[in-house]
Amino acid sequence: MIYDNIQPLSEKHAKWSVGVDNHEFLTHLNSVPVLATEIVFAASEFPIIFSATGNEGEYLPLVVMGLKDGQNLLLNDKNVLSTRYVPAFVRRYPFVLGGSNDSEMMALCMDEDSKFFSHDGSKGARLFQDDGSHSDFLKEVVEFLRDYQYRADMTRVFTKKLHELDLLEPMSANISFKDKSEANINLGGFFVVKREKLKVIGDADAFDLFKKDSLELIYAHLHSLSNFNRLIDIMSAKLAAE
Repeated sequence: MIYDNIQPLSEKHAKWSVGVDNHEFLTHLNSVPVLATEIVFAASEFPIIFSATGNEGEYLPLVVMGLKDGQNLLLNDKNVLSTRYVPAFVRRYPFVLGGSNDSEMMALCMDEDSKFFSHDGSKGARLFQDDGSHSDFLKEVVEFLRDYQYRADMTRVFTKKLHELDLLEPMSANISFKDKSEANINLGGFFVVKREKLKVIGDADAFDLFKKDSLELIYAHLHSLSNFNRLIDIMSAKLAAE
C-alpha cells in the first residue's frame, strides 16, 4: 500500500539515517489497516470498517480517511494527518518485518526508496552506530515491529471470531452533495457489525466477547461509524471552496 521497494536492512545502510516529518505517502489512500487494540483509540476520529481479505473468513479492520479511491481528506496543508491518533500502520513506515507469518525468523526490512532516508546520515536518526551496532533508535523500531506483529495476530483472532458468530454484514451508502450532483458518491464493498445480530448471540458467546474485551471493540467500531459525517463535512467544504 505504501511501500515501493522493500529491502532487508544490511551493511550498505551503515551510514543511513531516517526522519519522517510528514505523511505524504498517504495521499493516495482512503483507508489504512488498524490493529484491534487500536480500535478504541482510533474510533473517536476515524470511521472503522472491515474489509474481506480474500481468504475465507478473514477480515481486516480499516480506518477510513476518504470517501472515494485515491482521496485522503485528513491530511493538512503540510501533508500531516490532522488527527490526534495516528495508526501504527502509519507510524511504522518506512520499516516493516519481512517473511511469512509462520516463519520463525522475520527480517527487518525497509522501503529503500523512501524519501525520508538520508544516505549520509545528515537527516533524522541514525540506523547504526559508528561501530556497526544497532542504534538505540533502530532497537526501538525492532521492538515496535515485533509488538505490531503480535497485535496483528490478535487482530486476526478477533475478526475470525466476528466471522464465526456471523456478526459482519455488507454495508453500502449513497452520499449526495447539495448542488454538486457530479460529486455524489456510492460507498460499498465493506462490512460492519450488525447490531441486530449482536443482540441474538448466545449468553456464552456474549460473555466470552466481554471477557476478552472484544465487546468493547465492537461497540467502539459501531460508534465510530458516525465519523463518516466528519468526512462528508470536510468534502462538502472542499467542494464549496472549488
